[in-house]
Amino acid sequence: MNRRSFLIRSGLMLLTAGGGTMLFRSLNELKTLGRQGLTQGVEGLDADHAAILYFAALAPSGHNAQPWTVKILTENHWILGTAESRWLPVIDPGNREMLISLGAFLENLILAAQQYGYAVKSQLVPENSKNQAVIDITFCKGTIPYTTDCSRIEMRRTLRNNMLPTLLSPEDIDLLVGEQKETWFYFSQQSAEGQYLAAMTVEANKTQTYKEAAQIELAQWIRWSNRDVMKFRNGLTAETMEIEGVSRWYVKNFYTDKSVLGHDFRQATIEKIKEQTAAGGGWLLITSATSRQGLINVGRKLERIWLTLREHKIAIHPMNQLIEEETFKQVAAEKLGMKHELQLLLRVGYTAAYPMPVSPRMARETILL
Repeated sequence: MNRRSFLIRSGLMLLTAGGGTMLFRSLNELKTLGRQGLTQGVEGLDADHAAILYFAALAPSGHNAQPWTVKILTENHWILGTAESRWLPVIDPGNREMLISLGAFLENLILAAQQYGYAVKSQLVPENSKNQAVIDITFCKGTIPYTTDCSRIEMRRTLRNNMLPTLLSPEDIDLLVGEQKETWFYFSQQSAEGQYLAAMTVEANKTQTYKEAAQIELAQWIRWSNRDVMKFRNGLTAETMEIEGVSRWYVKNFYTDKSVLGHDFRQATIEKIKEQTAAGGGWLLITSATSRQGLINVGRKLERIWLTLREHKIAIHPMNQLIEEETFKQVAAEKLGMKHELQLLLRVGYTAAYPMPVSPRMARETILL
């Protein structure tokens, strides 16, 4: 019995066994909690700078850990960094994905700043990737043309399910790859490379799912109940994992950290990965030099593209387990003849419906040092 069947059956059994009252009391768990918007200011920042910080923090990150921090030296001089408590040392021991996420944060910040009439100058703080201070930025007021409306930043979303099997058009492939044809690669789902990446992603997920340390780390970042969502405002939720209906009600009310470590959850995860890797139009494989600047640039470029995908009804789903597991990464790089380091693997495809974003966001005050 797969997880969905188990959860639906369990929910119905609760109803017929006198669990209806419990179901009624906990229906509020099915509410999708909204993000903290722009209704409140931030101490020490004017309304424009507080808004820029809000939009920057809508960037993607592994496990939605939101690792970024901001130190306000003056209103127009910030230091961007990361919080060690929000690193992922098991699946991202070198902070590769963290730096890519920080690059996406920086891109959102620059685009939002333009809309509020600021140019942004940025430079790396001269330390290694583990340093908690990473980027020094300054804002310069002026008449700055902007190319991305901030509503695009608010509407960006990861989609895991319901990708259509339609192949991407040449125009949309060019949208994804752009000018990075030497380091960014699109492989259709039907190509030999695409089939290889799908199969290897399943195998890498099997390895990672049964790696105890990785599963414990994952469990720490899942917010099953709405109470935990409100408490932490980061991590993965039933909504972001796209668990629906009675299944969503059940996991929100009865799942805990220990559930993630059980055999049934692990096996259901693998079955879901098989289903996902078989869907969609293809794979976007991103390579680059493994340097702080190189990884930050990857995050910036990816975010810039990601912000345009909703209007093209192109869904994107990071599936990096193949890269996070070093043995699989090395084998895949050799098999595909990659000249640069593999950095990100994303499943892409058209979608008939593009739902609203549902990932929680930490209050802006909590990322300020």
